[in-house]
Amino acid sequence: MSRWLLLLIAPLFVGAPAAAQQPAPDSTRDRAAAVGSIRGEVFDSLIGERLEGAQVRVAGTALRATTDRRGRFRLDSVPAGSRVLVVDHPALDSAGLSDVPRRLEVAAGRTTQVTLAIPSLRTFAAAACGRSPAPLRRDSGIVFGAVRDAESGLRLAGARVVVSWLAVERPDGGLQVTRPVRDVLTDSLGNYYACSVAKDVRLRTQTSAGPFESGVLELEVGARRVLRHDLSVSREELAEAADTVSGLRRGLATLVGSVRDETGRPVPLVQAGVQGAASDGVTDSAGRFVLADLPSGSQTLEVRRIGYRYARMPVDLRNRDTTLVSLELSAVTVLDTIRVTATPWVRSELDELERRLHGGSWGHVLTSEDLRPIGEIRTAFYGLPSLHVQTYAGGFGLYTISRARLCPVTVWIDGMRGDIEYLRTYRPSDLIALEYYPRGWQAPIRYQGSECGVVLAWTQNLR
Repeated sequence: MSRWLLLLIAPLFVGAPAAAQQPAPDSTRDRAAAVGSIRGEVFDSLIGERLEGAQVRVAGTALRATTDRRGRFRLDSVPAGSRVLVVDHPALDSAGLSDVPRRLEVAAGRTTQVTLAIPSLRTFAAAACGRSPAPLRRDSGIVFGAVRDAESGLRLAGARVVVSWLAVERPDGGLQVTRPVRDVLTDSLGNYYACSVAKDVRLRTQTSAGPFESGVLELEVGARRVLRHDLSVSREELAEAADTVSGLRRGLATLVGSVRDETGRPVPLVQAGVQGAASDGVTDSAGRFVLADLPSGSQTLEVRRIGYRYARMPVDLRNRDTTLVSLELSAVTVLDTIRVTATPWVRSELDELERRLHGGSWGHVLTSEDLRPIGEIRTAFYGLPSLHVQTYAGGFGLYTISRARLCPVTVWIDGMRGDIEYLRTYRPSDLIALEYYPRGWQAPIRYQGSECGVVLAWTQNLR
């Protein structure tokens, strides 16, 4: 649990009296007089609603209850005296608030009424973002957690965490794509706090310690506007940690996984891989896959199969160790016959681009802000993962690695099939956004059809 959260709840435990040693009562009346009952409700201040399905238990006893749809609970036969109630709920775990405690006095032979409230966002902001934080907008939230060394598990002070997201606006009917960034360092205890991040879009998150970097994760804050996610980064020097041609990363970690459908049956022939890593695999008849030689630290696992929805999940890997994961794939719903109404082409392309970027792109996106300082279009592709830029007299080529061979990237410009030579005629400042998908299946359906990478360039002509 983070330092500020400990400070927030520590007063609830201060001065806890030791359990009084009393002789066992002899009569039924004495036993009844030694206990009381608790009635109450659990209120989630983060979303302003009563919390259904929360577990409320009395610490140190086997007593527990579950809140109903109105957030109410009831506990009987509670030993009288000073007691600590603990609230737990799956939704609170992701916010870093598992086992929220509250102390109260239980009167013998009486009913004690109590309201258990989850701390408000204002309380979170004051603790995480400073005593006088700037007010959070309704569409923003907080991401926090700890950064650890992947191999030793030690917390890392001074590690860098970068959180960014795509912001899409339409000034004057056009389209403007930017990438706001929160760049923070962990404190002396290895905790990081990224404040005022977007809450309804996917956040690209990466940590680094000196020259060592984790993979890129996609996180989403959600309705509670608070998300805890711990990160790890390996600081181990390894020979050939990256392929010099493809840029794909390698390591000494192993990932073993199982994939099942919504009914619990194993799903074979699922393609699995870690984003930006050289190793990939396919599930067997038991739905199992094994990926070896993976980079250590926080990474993103990707799985796909035709007929099922793509799935991604963050994983923490360690060199010379095996991590076990399990995933569930949901089948794609086949729609009945539908009626399609055409819209103007440009408007349709802009709408699709905006929905894709707001919903979190599977690819890597360079915004107009990223592209503006670049002198020529070729330079924009340097540094993109899993992309090989091959230069030659008068031009360049873009390639990904597929089946141990260089695979030419497919280029689309404003939704039309193009090529590198035509793309070179544009200056970086002429582009609204540039999308790059290392694998063809990651691209929007309309632009798939190749196992190689895909580049989608969107120009000012769409405005």
